[in-house]
Amino acid sequence: MRYANKLERSEFLLKYVEKYVEKKGKVLEIGCNVGRNLNHLYEHGYKGMTGIEISQEAATCLQEMYPKLADDAVIINSPVEDVIKKFLPDTFNLVFSMAVFEHIHPDSEWIFEEIARITGDYLITVEAEKTSHWHIFARNYKKIFENFGFKQVAESNCKEAGLELYTLRVFKKVRK
Repeated sequence: MRYANKLERSEFLLKYVEKYVEKKGKVLEIGCNVGRNLNHLYEHGYKGMTGIEISQEAATCLQEMYPKLADDAVIINSPVEDVIKKFLPDTFNLVFSMAVFEHIHPDSEWIFEEIARITGDYLITVEAEKTSHWHIFARNYKKIFENFGFKQVAESNCKEAGLELYTLRVFKKVRK
């Protein structure tokens, strides 16, 4: 539940989403937890929301804390590895994650190419990239997603969001 109280993180994310994605766009959050970020976007006019969350407890809390969002959004309670291949190419105008990709085990790194495949326009990552810990796998997301057809268009440290060790990156899909 303490995750829901970190509204400054959702505000920080919203500034970038509003700059790049129209409110009528389809949005996917990978690792939506109790839905704080999705709900914040929802309250600011975004309606085409989908969330993937591995934790049953978090998905249940989302329904209790944000019932309007839960009624209007598609919330998939599953590991991302089990559902990512089911989406069509370019399904979402925006795909984003906040402190989730860093927990993807190296055996599941194949999902990054799938994320690139289903992202139609923009991808936003907010991840720890330098810290290695037993449950954090440091990666260079700029290199990863540029290899899958994206160009980085913005980068920011996340200090104002209270995430000192994190980097926000915005990527735009390059059309050939």
